[in-house]
Amino acid sequence: MPISVIKVSSTQCEQVTDLLHDSVRDKVKYWDEFYSTKDARQASLPSQFAAFVTQEAGDAHLIIEVGCGTGRDSFFFARHGFEVVAIDGSHAAIDRCEEMRRLGSLSGASFVCASVGSPDFLPALQEARAKADGSVLAYARFFLHAITEKEEHAFLSDMATVLKAGDRIALEYRTVRDASGAKVTPAHYRRFVDPSEVFASAGRLGFTVEYAVEGFGFAKYRDDDAYVARCILGK
Repeated sequence: MPISVIKVSSTQCEQVTDLLHDSVRDKVKYWDEFYSTKDARQASLPSQFAAFVTQEAGDAHLIIEVGCGTGRDSFFFARHGFEVVAIDGSHAAIDRCEEMRRLGSLSGASFVCASVGSPDFLPALQEARAKADGSVLAYARFFLHAITEKEEHAFLSDMATVLKAGDRIALEYRTVRDASGAKVTPAHYRRFVDPSEVFASAGRLGFTVEYAVEGFGFAKYRDDDAYVARCILGK
């Protein structure tokens, strides 16, 4: 059966966000508290998306993960031979990742604290890209829907500035069709993103859609079977 995309206006999306989640200014506090109490053992298994991307990474020399959280996907990529630079806006998340890296003696991954839209983010991307001798795969799972629309535009713009021809971006995020679904994690800021708007924004910045799919079953966690979109964008 073909999968359709439900179109909603930006105003409707903002109204849903306001009803369901905390204010944007509480995001940093929420994530610092969230990751400071996270069990380190939960970083041992990768997401389904990371396993998929590992098979699609091709000859990528470096993976730049944005919104790395516990680092579980970063560590997975590093253990499979990729050089990894992982970025997150939460100091608690980065501190936990550094601790896990030291305990695991994993030299292939490094971690940087920087938030999208901050003065530190673009330089962090530029420094990471400079480390790669070959092509780069940027990776962001469950990240777009955790930032504002303005931050999303900044993220894609900075990626367009830093990435070179042949580089790619792999994204997975909750879509507008997930707004009414069950959520297992505590209430926090969360948007529901229209994939067609992501493609349009990325296209204006010079990216092309190499792969795209959406639906249930890609990111199931307990009772939360999120309706997500996955895509790979080429530069």
